[in-house]
Amino acid sequence: MNILRLKHFIAVAENGSFSEAAERLYTTQSSVSKQVMALEKELGVRLFNRTSRKIELTPQGGIVLEHARKLAAGYDEMMARLSAYEQSCKGYLSIVSIPVMAQYGITSIVADFNRLFPHITLNIEEMETCDIPAALENGTYDLAFMRSEMVDASYETIAVCRDHLAAVLPFGHRLAAKEVISLKELKDDPFLLLNKGTLLYSTCLDACRKAGFTPKVAYTGTRMETIAELAAQNMGVSLMMAQAVSYLQNREIRIIPLSERIESCISLIRLKKRDMTPAAAAFWNYVKKRDF
Repeated sequence: MNILRLKHFIAVAENGSFSEAAERLYTTQSSVSKQVMALEKELGVRLFNRTSRKIELTPQGGIVLEHARKLAAGYDEMMARLSAYEQSCKGYLSIVSIPVMAQYGITSIVADFNRLFPHITLNIEEMETCDIPAALENGTYDLAFMRSEMVDASYETIAVCRDHLAAVLPFGHRLAAKEVISLKELKDDPFLLLNKGTLLYSTCLDACRKAGFTPKVAYTGTRMETIAELAAQNMGVSLMMAQAVSYLQNREIRIIPLSERIESCISLIRLKKRDMTPAAAAFWNYVKKRDF
């Protein structure tokens, strides 16, 4: 069925006049009349009773008008959604992430999205969790992957991965054979931790203090690989997120769960108060539909 004919018919019915319908549609009265007559021929019914003074809907015309409005509205909605999709396939998207993209599958998410939306230009940078909220607030980035423990109600989140804190020990450590250990069992060991500017550093210190001791920090650094290697060389013990450190596949260390369950959630986040660009909305909806 021709949508243009339906829209011309609706305009005549709502305005009660071919001339007024023509003005509304920015066309000629003759064109409107031809479209309505073509619709009548297509349907095999008379839609209007025409007199020299006015036009009125026939009973059949009333039935057609009810459905024509629904069809026209559905068509307009379809076209709007198609247009929005086309716009989402173009544009620029800036994402910031904590430096564990590979460990938590974020690299795969971004790569898969890039294959689906090749015309969206992606800019991806890494940053520590504590610095990300300010970068989102000032508009430097559209979206972020970070630990959601740092966000409040002003953000919307989509959980991507959950992890938990674990002890990282050298194979020769006195506790290396245990299946589970408590933090207080490590109180006399030197600790190897990520930098003070990281959320994990403060998480580890808080956990140790709750266990009744302040850890003796022998080393802080920016790379998990270095910490794992130092632990392997009997330089100390560490506390790291289990999945993140397991990704290193270092066979010279043992990763042992803690009896204290300390969890972290990696999420995609955005500021609620800022409208998303079509490109950002496309990425947000893509992540939201994935099965993690």
